[in-house]
Amino acid sequence: MVDDDGDYAAGIRLVLGSRGYAFFHAADPETGLTRLEEAAPDMIILDVVMGNRTGGFLFAKELRSAAAHARFARTPILLLTGMRRQPGEPFAIEGDEAVFLPGDEFLEKPVSPELLLRTVSRMTGG
Repeated sequence: MVDDDGDYAAGIRLVLGSRGYAFFHAADPETGLTRLEEAAPDMIILDVVMGNRTGGFLFAKELRSAAAHARFARTPILLLTGMRRQPGEPFAIEGDEAVFLPGDEFLEKPVSPELLLRTVSRMTGG
């Protein structure tokens, strides 16, 4: 998981750990990218808004396109954020937006443990 909110990441760790998933947390996109080899993730849970406010987008685009990360270019990315398109309207990946948001799935914070576990299970094949 790449998320600048350590408390939120700790909660996600508890939920995923309760089902036996290994968990690695990076507090910023730069650390996440530099520690890919060490973590060797089966999937990435990525906060969209970090640091300069586009940190998650930049992380995902770098992962998908840079030769240095080619081994992980097809690693599933779950975009997870509290960002909304406008007040009261959910933010979601639809149609052409999927090109702009380089991820495979999108969930809005706060996410229920059940929905998170179903999504992670589907994305990791188990």
